Amino acid sequence: MFLSNLREAGGMPAAGGRIAAGVLFRSAAPHLVDQQLADWVAQQRIERIYDLRSTQETAYLPGFPASFAGTIRTHLPLLEGAVGHLSTLDEIYEPLVELHGPTWATLAAGIAESGATLVHCTAGKDRTGVGVAMVLMAVGADKDAVMEDYAASTAALSGDWLAAMTRRMGEHGVAMTEQMRTLLVGTSVAGLDKALDAARRTGSIADYLLLHGLGRAQLETLGEKLVVAS
Repeated sequence: MFLSNLREAGGMPAAGGRIAAGVLFRSAAPHLVDQQLADWVAQQRIERIYDLRSTQETAYLPGFPASFAGTIRTHLPLLEGAVGHLSTLDEIYEPLVELHGPTWATLAAGIAESGATLVHCTAGKDRTGVGVAMVLMAVGADKDAVMEDYAASTAALSGDWLAAMTRRMGEHGVAMTEQMRTLLVGTSVAGLDKALDAARRTGSIADYLLLHGLGRAQLETLGEKLVVAS
């Protein structure tokens, strides 16, 4: 598969209907940028790609170029300097919500103002999971469905992607430990939900995004783009 942990949010139940198909995609970072990937991006009419990886990660694996198959890649680096120094998922999720509100507002605005969008980090699980959950819940997506979508990353990453990561680590003399395995493919619905409580304390996740720079008109456009009648 040219993109691991790839799926879209289309069909998810939401207040007033369901999440539109073909609008919001999520994935892991591409290890190979080739014609097959270009053809898929063009076929899905993706206009914007958001890369949430740190600059350290993008230096190791460049991923999508700035312009690719008619898309524009926007780099919103998160966890700068933290990769390799985190021990639990809670240590990842809570700071992402508490410290990076402007990043999530920028992401939401970009999704509102472009056509189909792809959001990714390294595995498409943690930073992508927080960002996609925020955007979907801000427009009224069903919380249980959002969490189920997030948790699907464990199964999606536990096969070929994990095997490839284990090989790469071995090539650099690093053995895969159970803690590393959990960080790479594990998910924690309770941990993500707890982290999102920081956003809800502003009133709602939509209020959190507005507080950090999303315009009200952009929020309305986001809802119109993502939610369609059932």
